[in-house]
Amino acid sequence: MRLLFSVNNFGFLRNFEHALRALAARGHHLHLLAERADAVGGTRTIEGLQRDFPSQVTWAFAPSRKQDLWQPLALQVRRCLDYWRYLDPQYERAFSLRERAARQSPGFASALPRVPVVGSRPAMRVWRALFRAIERALPAGETVERILRAQHPDILLLTPLLYFGSQQVEYVRAARALGIRSVLGVGSWDHLTTKGLIRVRPDLITVWNREQQAEAVEFHGIDPERIVVTGAQPFDRWFERTPTDRALFCRKIGLSADRPIVLFVGSTASISAPDAELYFVRRWIAALRAVPELAEVGILIRPHPYNSTHWREADFSDLPNVAIYPRGANPVNEADRQDYFDSLFHADTVVGVNTTAMIEAAIVGRTVHSVLAPEFEDTQGGTLHFRYLLVENGGFLRVAQSLPEHAGQVAETVQAPEIGRAACARFVERFVRPFGREVPATPVIVEALERLALTRRERASVPAFLYPLQRLLKVAGDRAVQRERQRRAAAARNARLAARKRGDTRAINPADAAADVGTKAG
Repeated sequence: MRLLFSVNNFGFLRNFEHALRALAARGHHLHLLAERADAVGGTRTIEGLQRDFPSQVTWAFAPSRKQDLWQPLALQVRRCLDYWRYLDPQYERAFSLRERAARQSPGFASALPRVPVVGSRPAMRVWRALFRAIERALPAGETVERILRAQHPDILLLTPLLYFGSQQVEYVRAARALGIRSVLGVGSWDHLTTKGLIRVRPDLITVWNREQQAEAVEFHGIDPERIVVTGAQPFDRWFERTPTDRALFCRKIGLSADRPIVLFVGSTASISAPDAELYFVRRWIAALRAVPELAEVGILIRPHPYNSTHWREADFSDLPNVAIYPRGANPVNEADRQDYFDSLFHADTVVGVNTTAMIEAAIVGRTVHSVLAPEFEDTQGGTLHFRYLLVENGGFLRVAQSLPEHAGQVAETVQAPEIGRAACARFVERFVRPFGREVPATPVIVEALERLALTRRERASVPAFLYPLQRLLKVAGDRAVQRERQRRAAAARNARLAARKRGDTRAINPADAAADVGTKAG
């Protein structure tokens, strides 16, 4: 099987590495394609894959699509639709998510719902239907079609596909046109409820559990027949791992091995703003120290790898028995993963705001705490995925309404670490490994991909009733491209004239100067 894996950046490979390794080990060829580079170690995953499977794994960055005729219009249409999903009643309390979507959408998208009559709820349903029709009428870009023709994969795998205005939509559309099977691999527990919409439906969607299956149906209108529950493959690596010696680990991070350790796991910037996180952690430590049983416990702060810049220079040296470790590592290689696992394993309890690390702590069997802090109200109660962790929804999280209450709960867990472990085990068997704790997710997703590759797909095209709309859009697109070219040419001429006035001959391209002379002579 030839598999083309399209990712937003190579950092997303971390959540699928187990599956990619299993596919390569079975002799399949994998071509990994990223829209852009990432700054947190994504290429290290590729290096490891190529080292172990040199003949099976290739990779590249996708070429720019700025010159594609439909790109500007497609981007704006998608961002409008992605923002409008947050007007639904389910997101009534999701202020932070709605604001984030508004920042990434055209001003028209957020202004329209505030206009009387034309922005009413019934009118917005009409607007959505119109923009969905426009989205369906837009053909795939030529650049993407060239990529797929060159790679001729049996399966197109994508993640995350759901980012606001995602360009990966064009891969699905081009694959449909070329008769190539496509699969969305949902890579994280919040992707279906905190990102954009699945606008063009792949042939198959792999999800972790029944909760995500329900999200795909309810929020994205996916046919249940297209969904396969696999378990959470990113977490397979934590089930069989063994810890390093506690004394050695504590010596490395700078904490005493003979005292309990309370681990704070950081969140992404979209959940926990950098300044707010620093301020909260200091308040949190003060609350713990105010409880006699916690006055001398070790406190380990582990920043989120995608929200660690503010921690690199943070100085907590005035707080005894507190360590910040590591200050910027992303667990994508063996050493960093072992460090991460040891942080969870050797902690007597784990505390966080709203992060995947809470689930990983539950896998390791550590009781997890959180406090409903005012600064994180929108990114806790205002996000749908956080609710899965709550006890009333079958979760495992010990939640407090205030820091003093929270500190008391942490002290209880430090004195009796078995508190909450049964809830963690139940959650893991439902949310992480729905086919049983002993059944890993990786073989399930590999089998689903291999099974799909044996089927054939008919080539799909734009429905005939959308041809007039497509023709209209093409005329408008041609004119927009012509205006953009004229604008750029005028800007270049103005820049050359300004350079002449300054006497800056270095800024004048000799070929451009000759062209100007020829124009004047004409």
